Amino acid sequence: MWSRTFAGLVLGFFAAIAVCGAIAYMTPAGWQTAAIPVIALFPLVWLGLFAVVYASRTAARAWVGIGATTVVAWAALLLARTVW
Repeated sequence: MWSRTFAGLVLGFFAAIAVCGAIAYMTPAGWQTAAIPVIALFPLVWLGLFAVVYASRTAARAWVGIGATTVVAWAALLLARTVW
């Protein structure tokens, strides 16, 4: 139980940062305009990732799943910063 909580707390936090950053960069108005709504969206994304972590069967699957999500989210953020 604590392992899942720690995975959601640490990796979920970094994944939520990357997802929200990628959303901010991909908005047509620019990231400066989308910064405040994305900041408001951040806790919901983080709580959603917590829900996904607790929905996994084992703690190892939770770590692998949230780790892969974090890597993909950071890749999306770096791609969004490069393209937009």
